[in-house]
Amino acid sequence: MKNFKVVPGLVKNLFSLSTVMRNDWDLLTETKDDNKVLKIKKNNVEYKFDKKVSENANRGYFMGMEIVPDKINEDQKRKK
Repeated sequence: MKNFKVVPGLVKNLFSLSTVMRNDWDLLTETKDDNKVLKIKKNNVEYKFDKKVSENANRGYFMGMEIVPDKINEDQKRKK
């Protein structure tokens, strides 16, 4: 991913869909067990936003995903 910003201390990371589209990622949706899932895909890389984080009065909501650190990368960081 390119062109992203990190906000230290922010509980949730925000993700710009317009940046995703400008960088030639595809936006996809699917319904799984009556829940909408937002996916972004480029070549053979795919991320699924399958967690509804919060909902507002207008029935809009934030989508999220669980990010599991890569064990190999974590081990390499400890060695440095």
